[in-house]
Amino acid sequence: MAVDHDARRRRIGWALVVLALLLFVVQMTALALGSLEVAGLIFLVYVAGWFALRSYQRRHT
Repeated sequence: MAVDHDARRRRIGWALVVLALLLFVVQMTALALGSLEVAGLIFLVYVAGWFALRSYQRRHT
């Protein structure tokens, strides 16, 4: 059972890494095109995600 849990956590981790990289590319593109609103919203998503992951980690360690 622990192996399945570890595999699930690894898949979720990889999905979060891919999502963060995708958001980074979109944010840099928005900044290059001068769309500060989009870049600001993505920054807020990063901050909210950081707090959510930190809260999750504190609850599950």
